[in-house]
Amino acid sequence: MPALPSSVSPSLGRGLRAAAVALLSYPVAFGFTSLIHPESAQFGAMWAAVSGLAVSQDDPISGRDGAILRLGGTLIGAAIAAATLSLFPFSAVGLGLAVGLAMALGSLFRLSDGGRLAAITVTVIMILSVINPGLSPLGNALLRTLEAGVGAGIALAVAWVWVLLTRR
Repeated sequence: MPALPSSVSPSLGRGLRAAAVALLSYPVAFGFTSLIHPESAQFGAMWAAVSGLAVSQDDPISGRDGAILRLGGTLIGAAIAAATLSLFPFSAVGLGLAVGLAMALGSLFRLSDGGRLAAITVTVIMILSVINPGLSPLGNALLRTLEAGVGAGIALAVAWVWVLLTRR
């Protein structure tokens, strides 16, 4: 495999990796979400790209740590959102309580920033459930978790390929 020129600046490298993550995450997630729930495929593709960008790091080891935090936060947030929406109809109060619980559990499990990714996931899933009422809370939570995994996995793959391409 040909190596990239050593003149590629760190800033340009970050930009190229981010572009690759978005370029790959979006269509992969759009494709599989379209098969399961076409109405939320566009959103799912965006969620995968955002997840991949959130995980992207300069090196694969840091990226792996980011992916673990991303998926841990996503799992906590998805579980809380699915449980909340399975028991109660959507409300701003319910959203606030679920976000607070996600932050508390994220902090308890020592996720970075007190579980902000869990809180973001709760917010996304609960509001998307209002936009797409035909998608069950559990189905919504599972799709968003899979899409986050797609984005995180692609970000890790891009980081490893980058290392191989820039190895001198």
